[in-house]
Amino acid sequence: MRKEIFLAITLVLLVGCGFFYPISIQSSSQEEADVKGGVISGIVLNHEGQPVAKADVIAVSARGSRSIRPHTVTDAKGNFTIAGLKPGTYFMEAKKESEGYASTIGTFHSAGLAEAPKVVVLENQTVAGIILRFGPKSARVTGRIIDARSRKSVEDAQIILRRADNPKQFYATSVENRFNLLVPPVPFTIEVKASGYQDWTFSNDGSGKRIDALHLASGTRRDLTVALHPLK
Repeated sequence: MRKEIFLAITLVLLVGCGFFYPISIQSSSQEEADVKGGVISGIVLNHEGQPVAKADVIAVSARGSRSIRPHTVTDAKGNFTIAGLKPGTYFMEAKKESEGYASTIGTFHSAGLAEAPKVVVLENQTVAGIILRFGPKSARVTGRIIDARSRKSVEDAQIILRRADNPKQFYATSVENRFNLLVPPVPFTIEVKASGYQDWTFSNDGSGKRIDALHLASGTRRDLTVALHPLK
C-alpha cells in the first residue's frame, strides 16, 4: 500500500508540472536499501535519439543550495544514476559543452529545443527511466574585445546574448577580452558592455550602433572583433 501511495503522489506531481516520462518507481525498505537517500536514474539522448556518453548530469534542487550539487557522468550507453538524494524536487540538467551540447535547463540555450524534466523524490525512493534530451548541437561565437582607439584589449567586459523571438530568454557572462560561447541555432542578439565605454551591439553593417539578430547553423562558428568606443 505504501508503495502504491508513493507512486500515485509522484505521478500526479510530475504530470501537474507538465513533465511526464515513462518511469519506474520503487520504495526501498531497510533490508533493500544499499544507499541512504533517494535515487534518480535514466538516460541522456541527443536530438536524434542516440545515447550521449560522458555527459555531465546534475540534480539541481528546486529549493536552491550553495552546497555541491549531486552530479555524475553518463556511461558508454548514456545511462546515469545519482544516489544519496534528500527528499525534494529536482531539475535534471545535462550538458556536454565539448561536443556542442549546452545546459538543458538554461532557457537561452534550451527553450523549445531540449528536454529537462522536473523530478520529485520521496524519502529513500528510486525514480528510474528519466530521459534528458539535448536539442540540436549549438553553434559557437568566438572573438576578442578591444579599445576602438588604442586597439588594446578591454578587460572585464560583459556579454549579453538574447533570443530574438523572446528577449527575456538571455545568457549573460563576464569575459576577459576573449570569448568562446555556445549559442543555440536560432536568431539571437549580442550586447557588450564595459565600464568607461559605449555599449556595443552586433549589427550587420559592423557599426555596433544598431542591433541585428545573428543566426548560426548548428555546429558552425562565427568569429567577431568587438571594438568598444571610450566614453571620453
